[in-house]
Amino acid sequence: MLVFSSLTDLELLEYLKQDFQPAFEELYERHWLSLYNIAYKRLKDKETCQDVVHDVFADLWDKRKVYQIQNLLPYLHTAVRNKIYRLLSKGHATAHFVEPFENMAVSSLTADSFFEEKELRKLMLFWMDTLPAKRREIFRLRFIEDRSTKEISELLKISQKTVQNQLLMAVNGMKINLSKVLVLAILLNFTGNK
Repeated sequence: MLVFSSLTDLELLEYLKQDFQPAFEELYERHWLSLYNIAYKRLKDKETCQDVVHDVFADLWDKRKVYQIQNLLPYLHTAVRNKIYRLLSKGHATAHFVEPFENMAVSSLTADSFFEEKELRKLMLFWMDTLPAKRREIFRLRFIEDRSTKEISELLKISQKTVQNQLLMAVNGMKINLSKVLVLAILLNFTGNK
């Protein structure tokens, strides 16, 4: 009896092309967690991440006789990122990216808040000035002018994937850097009022 766990990914792919389901199951067991972790870093939603990983493996099974994969793990990682970018471009996976900024905006409207909406906007513009020019323009077109990634790619004459990558980096950077600036501004405001 063949022990699939002792085979390399390349060998398993060959068995996969011959419709051996145990080869597929072995590949799934080897790589699902790695793919899930990649998806979770970007989406922060358990169910969506599970769906992404499931879709990638379902696609691998469905097209097992067509694909000519030489290095499986990088292929799977790319497939997961592509699924994530498609979700982001369709607006189906942006809640956790936008939520921190929305929370700051809502809190800026309360009576006991340190910030007014105008101050929050200044912080946002300050953060945007720190971005590389192309990323800043892509971010502005997407979130201020509300253009789709396809429209942006056509307008700037770059690939839609480049637009999606730049947006992903910008939003991740915003979450990290804007929160630092906000904390610093709160501390300055607090110490300035003593």
